[in-house]
Amino acid sequence: MKNNVKRVLSLTVLFLFAGILVSPAAHAAVGDRLEVSGANASLYADPAETSTELVRAAIGDQMVEMDRRGSWVFVSLKRTGAQGWMKTSVTREAVRKSVKSKHHVKKAVKNKALSKRAPIAVGLKTLPEVAAPASNAPYLARTLSLKDIGLTTGILFEGANGVHAQTFYFPAPLDSMISHGAFRLMFRASPNLLPLANVRVSINDVPQKQINLPADGSMHALDVRLPSSAFKGSLVKVTVTSILPVSDNRCFDGRLSDIFLHVLPESALSISYQPVEKSIRDAWRMLPQDVTISLSAGRLSKEQFASTLALMALLVDADKTVRITRLPEVGDIVIAPRASLDPVVAQGVGANKSLDGASNLVLAKFANRSAIVLLDPYDIQPMYLLDDTWKMLAAAERYRVFRPDNIHSHVEMQGAGDDSGFFALPLAKLGMDISTRALSKETNWHTVINPFALPMGTQPEMLNLNIVAPVRWDNDPTYELYVFLNDVLVKAARLENHGMKQHFTVNLPEEYQRQFNDIRIVVQHDVVEGNCEGVMPHDYVQITPDSTLVVKSSEIDAPKAFSDLAKYFLPGFDTYVEDSYLDKPEQILHLMSRLSADFPLIIDHTRLHFMAAGDVLAPEGPFVGVGHFTLSDDIVAPVRFDRGRVKITAPSGESYFDVDQLSKITIAQIARSATAYGLWIAPSDAEDLSKIERLELSEDDVAFIDSHGVAKTLDSSEPTLAEVYYPDVEDWFDVLGKYKFWLMVLLWFLMTMVVVYLYRMSRINKLAREDDDAMYQADEDQMQGGHAAHLHEDQMQGGHAAHLHEDHTIHPSSDLDHLDEKR
Repeated sequence: MKNNVKRVLSLTVLFLFAGILVSPAAHAAVGDRLEVSGANASLYADPAETSTELVRAAIGDQMVEMDRRGSWVFVSLKRTGAQGWMKTSVTREAVRKSVKSKHHVKKAVKNKALSKRAPIAVGLKTLPEVAAPASNAPYLARTLSLKDIGLTTGILFEGANGVHAQTFYFPAPLDSMISHGAFRLMFRASPNLLPLANVRVSINDVPQKQINLPADGSMHALDVRLPSSAFKGSLVKVTVTSILPVSDNRCFDGRLSDIFLHVLPESALSISYQPVEKSIRDAWRMLPQDVTISLSAGRLSKEQFASTLALMALLVDADKTVRITRLPEVGDIVIAPRASLDPVVAQGVGANKSLDGASNLVLAKFANRSAIVLLDPYDIQPMYLLDDTWKMLAAAERYRVFRPDNIHSHVEMQGAGDDSGFFALPLAKLGMDISTRALSKETNWHTVINPFALPMGTQPEMLNLNIVAPVRWDNDPTYELYVFLNDVLVKAARLENHGMKQHFTVNLPEEYQRQFNDIRIVVQHDVVEGNCEGVMPHDYVQITPDSTLVVKSSEIDAPKAFSDLAKYFLPGFDTYVEDSYLDKPEQILHLMSRLSADFPLIIDHTRLHFMAAGDVLAPEGPFVGVGHFTLSDDIVAPVRFDRGRVKITAPSGESYFDVDQLSKITIAQIARSATAYGLWIAPSDAEDLSKIERLELSEDDVAFIDSHGVAKTLDSSEPTLAEVYYPDVEDWFDVLGKYKFWLMVLLWFLMTMVVVYLYRMSRINKLAREDDDAMYQADEDQMQGGHAAHLHEDQMQGGHAAHLHEDHTIHPSSDLDHLDEKR
């Protein structure tokens, strides 16, 4: 009996003691208060003592738990706000300080003896370590910068008035186990800011860290450590918020334009995760910015070339930089036949030492890395499903279009019902965030309309914009609406003060449109009255979900510029490639993938044709030709290479450059066959085509391209600045065109001589007539004078008066014939 009692008491004490030890670990959770219990406690960047030591912590420093990983805990120090990983062996649950009443003090004195006899632990035990899950897979680190996600120039906040904010998203693994992460904000601010100027970083709408901006104009970095709990979902939402006051006078600050905070494009999010070896989705999502594609050695097959082109188009469209290499070097993606991969896979560690029997898309393990492998028969369709863009395309609701019912109530248009040719697409489905905005002085909405987001054969016509603006009193300043299309102001209007939904029709002129149309809507509040030291107004404004982009049916029968081809090619086209590029595909793949992303074009790899050098290009429909082909007789191209040397000359005949001598120049031009139009590209033999960062093809119909992009364009139909000339093949028209300047000078000289001759002859005839008139007048005066003298003589002799009535009129006679003789 006594032994049983002792055994029960021993077990009870053991369970109580074990409970005291285990309970803190069992209840450890995000938000628990901890404190440092051991000396030499430090915060580390990663959960490993080999990582960077961030800061030392003193005994008693309190902190808040944010995450736990094995024997490490992710904490935030309350005193400084520093974040990092700390060993759980040097932490304990924080002591909760409480004010004791007199009753409690007396009770403690009465129980003093009891406390001496039976000391009881107060719960200040060190938190036990939790064993990390056993795994042989290493942790990988991926870093994505703002530049990698498309913000190539970073973020610029300008102006000292108001609150600046910008949100962006980083992709995160979906299937893999995330250990931790970090966001580094790199910035530079104006040197004349007040000490109150600050910047704050929020992750998934939770504020993480805020600091005052150093007023020195130098570059600084703000590091925010993130636990695994921050990576829930497919995207990590990062928001940077800042205020930039310069003085206490709000009116003065509002008039300054030289205040800025520049968040540099090198700001980046780092993620440490343990990859799932079978998750192709995570491997695709977490590809680095610089992607390496490994191809098999030697000549590629046509299917391998086509699949590589389709995959590179997806990567380049996602702003990835792609490098092509050859096996046995293994890159992030491998596209090769099974036979050429077996020797490489055999060097790997694991069970998959052979790819026999594997599907054509696998995640294979090699000697020192894993890679996405695309095998013969090179079916690229699964990659489209992995890409986010194609996921959205597969969602019918996102691209659902409908005919606008109320379009006729806003604008006058011909046609009705199914014959109208107009469609309406919700702005929210086209990428515009139409959520409610807080408005003090200005707010804006922005989206870029991708041509592939529109129904086939349509182009933007106008915006049906519905907006709810704040209610104002009579003495409250006004609100204005501004709409920009590709940075061109196309609408400005004053918003009414009744607070009801207002409708605006915004025409989108065709002359301001491009392949990718940038639409920006701005609402401003003119704060011109009241106390400038007072509180800024804080109102709400929203573009309602029924706001739409109206597009109209449009077909281009004869594209005149490169920008017309993108729409002309939408129904589909054939691509012809010179088969010599199967031996050296690197340069041409870079050029064609850049063309696919920037032009833009969807090159159908199932309609890819290869032609031998010297074959005659004779397409039967819309086409894209890449190579130095011999054109059929019915193809008309501005620049022909089958006529010998090619010169680009000025209208005066002066030569700009010789095309055939520019071996590093790629020429793109619009060509016309008997039945359709196409794009013909004659690639150069340069080795740096992969350096092209952007291929802007919009204006004119001939473009000269080097490693920096489009160097020069010209319009062959209006050669006012430059024209194409073939010195080796000259006809009379070429000669006339070549020497037309001197011919014009000669023609002008001859015309001038004719005018001078006619003028001189006219002058001579006029002088002759004047001489004739003078001589005629002199002879007439002489004859009249002689007759008068004879009459006077008769009167003196006493002649009869009848003689005075005789007819003495002088009639022309042969006496004036001498005038004709003189003439």
